[in-house]
Amino acid sequence: MGDLQFQPDLLAEVAHRLDLREPNRKAIESVILRTSDHYDVQEKSEPYECIVDSATGVGKTYVMAGLMDYLAGAANPARNFLLLAPGRTIRDKSILNFTAGNPKSLRHMLRSNPYVITADNFNAQSTRIAIDDPTVTKLYIFTVQALTSATGEGRTTHVPLENLGMSFFDHLARLDDLVILADEHHCYRGPAFSRTIRDLKPELVVGMTATPVRADESLVAFRYPLAAAIADKLVKTPVMVARRDDRSDVETKLLDGVNLLRYKGQAADAHCDENNLPRVNPVMLVIAQNIEEAEEFRAVLDSDSFDGGAWVGKTLLIHSKLTGDAKEQALADLQAVEDPDSPIRIIISVGMLKEGWDVKNVYVIASMRASVSEVMTEQTLGRGMRLPFGRYTDVEILDTLEILAHEKYTELLDKRKVLNEAFIDYGTYAEVRRLADGSSVVRQKTVESDAEVISLPGTPLQQAGDSSQGDAPTTGEGFTSGASTGAAAPAASAVPGVVDIETRTNEAAEAAKKTSTVVSYDPLPDREPILIPKLISVPQFVTVSLNDIVDYGPFERLGRTLTADISDELKRTKIVASHDGRKATVTTETASDKIISALPLEIPLSVTREALILRVMSIKGVPNRALELGAAGRIVDHLIEAMGEKAADHLSAFVDRCGQRLATEVAKTLRDVSQAAQVNYDDDVQLVALTKTRETRKRQVAGHADGSFDKAIAFNGWSKNLYSHAWFDTAPEFKAANAIDSSNSVVVWARLHINDVPIKWTSEGREYNPDFVAIEEVDGQRIGWLIETKADKDMTSAEVIAKRRAARRWANTANSSPDVDITWKYLLVGEQDVEDAQGSWEFLKGFGQ
Repeated sequence: MGDLQFQPDLLAEVAHRLDLREPNRKAIESVILRTSDHYDVQEKSEPYECIVDSATGVGKTYVMAGLMDYLAGAANPARNFLLLAPGRTIRDKSILNFTAGNPKSLRHMLRSNPYVITADNFNAQSTRIAIDDPTVTKLYIFTVQALTSATGEGRTTHVPLENLGMSFFDHLARLDDLVILADEHHCYRGPAFSRTIRDLKPELVVGMTATPVRADESLVAFRYPLAAAIADKLVKTPVMVARRDDRSDVETKLLDGVNLLRYKGQAADAHCDENNLPRVNPVMLVIAQNIEEAEEFRAVLDSDSFDGGAWVGKTLLIHSKLTGDAKEQALADLQAVEDPDSPIRIIISVGMLKEGWDVKNVYVIASMRASVSEVMTEQTLGRGMRLPFGRYTDVEILDTLEILAHEKYTELLDKRKVLNEAFIDYGTYAEVRRLADGSSVVRQKTVESDAEVISLPGTPLQQAGDSSQGDAPTTGEGFTSGASTGAAAPAASAVPGVVDIETRTNEAAEAAKKTSTVVSYDPLPDREPILIPKLISVPQFVTVSLNDIVDYGPFERLGRTLTADISDELKRTKIVASHDGRKATVTTETASDKIISALPLEIPLSVTREALILRVMSIKGVPNRALELGAAGRIVDHLIEAMGEKAADHLSAFVDRCGQRLATEVAKTLRDVSQAAQVNYDDDVQLVALTKTRETRKRQVAGHADGSFDKAIAFNGWSKNLYSHAWFDTAPEFKAANAIDSSNSVVVWARLHINDVPIKWTSEGREYNPDFVAIEEVDGQRIGWLIETKADKDMTSAEVIAKRRAARRWANTANSSPDVDITWKYLLVGEQDVEDAQGSWEFLKGFGQ
């Protein structure tokens, strides 16, 4: 028996780079552990096949990308990956998922940098070059039909190719490191697929599905059920809506749906406007049983007599019998339904919206004449479970999916328990267990889930943390997130598991009304104004700028070195002659006294300082501009301060030598930072008061002293805030604001909003906005702070580092202006820094970067 092979550090790196949700990281770990157990521990030789059963909307594409990046980066790397799709729709979507430039592409997060090979390019010469390069990771994306048969769609992959000297299929079969990722695995569990797998002889087969067939149960290596995903707030919470009366005509049911859709749209618009997000347009999916029924629904929706003609031109009918241009246009409209400019608000479907359609803005599903038991399946629910904002908004109506049922309300209540029993209520994953003899074995762990897909009416939403693709909240043992945000969870809100249409419509209307009520705040008249330098930035790559330099350590070290060098090297030297009787010899010896003691020069320090500044300004490429002059003075001051009390004497005697060595060090530093210089600044610096009116739809509370954070609240009760109210995105921001507000040295502060202090940080003009501005007074001196809080996992990311560099450069530039009479600084703090500061501004400054 061999040893288990698993690289947890590599998986941690992949998870960080892909910002994986915890269930997705656990899925990859389970597959790797099971594979190693199969080959390395049990020493089996046949291909290992397993299934990842994960709820729709949790992120199967991330699991496939993470597996590829892990295996390509392992000690014994795999370089050949075959992604099989059950049809062209999923194949084309998968290609886009790994194509640079596509909005949904994951390629920029992959270190493996796969070369994508498809039916369109597998016979190209450039592909042959990639295939022959053992260092290149290859990702083959094909439909299963293109490989399972030598006829029809699969004919081209089975004929010999001149480039390869064999057929493409035979080439795949000869690879000794082929990994097959079978998307929607349940779609092709037949003899042809099994034969293809045998013929390809892969090293590993991983099936991805939310609905594995019962015969494949033994292959499941990881399971994350829908109920757990709902409880963890990784997908929308479904709400079943029905009528209490007997009305069941088509027009009434469609009107019920569009009324909910309208209010959800108003709430979504308000949420997007308040948070400066691109518009998300809620969509209703109407499920028809046949084409005739679908056309009937469309005729109602597309008429002027229905709801005042509000939905004319906003419907899309799609079914399997569409052909030619009509089909192409319908598919194009379907793919574009997430675009903010798409006019489509209602999609009427007949059997075409199954696997591979993963838009996020479906908010209402209308079953019309279908039984709820037909609609309440994972395949159908999956069409509307994804989160359009990536996480819960804490606006209940935007975090739910409404299922308009055909049954009456009382019938649904009776069926709720039966419907829940149809869904799997446990998860599984692989874990390592260490035995008494010290060896490690892999065991399957089962996690029971108490959550339900359809909860009891009025059940509070289970509280969880950030449900972004990064940190997932807890779902019980085995699925807990690796790091805690330390954020206080907002109060739970009750969600109606089963509700009547009148109640739900009223709730939606009230939610839309609340989110549409805008409250305005102006700066408080009794607070000291905040004057912020306005720097006119010009996005461009500049040759050099002294303001790019934010680390003065090299010049301080140079100052200390110069003082030591001068003391040791510049001593009086005597010329001594000697004669041995045959020839005279001239030698030198160092006297005990130093030249400095006998030097007659006494040049004022202000004069030598000016000479050093001019020497720095003479460096090749440094523009002769006022802001560069200020930066040069700052560099020289750091040098002089490090030289100490002997600075005047040393510079008086050796200013030329010091100037040359300083210029060399500055030039070297400029070379190091010039590549990061993204913008240039005009010399014209203006002081602009922060006077913008704040607007919000958030709920107001009277204070903030209890420390309970809720992103849906505008907090009052600040003693030094420029505004009466402030609201925050994260708990660390809220805690940082409390620390700033309670400091004796802080005069005034404000939570910054978009475009209050925009700092350009790329040559393309991308702007960065810090979280806070604070003015403090220490020993009679005013200091202006720009403050940013970040999650610990992001502190070392390239983007955060680049933004920090840009913000420090902004501060340098402001401080170089003679019109700015306070010193500006930038403070970057992580969530743990905020936690450790425990409400102290002084500690927060000390912990920050």
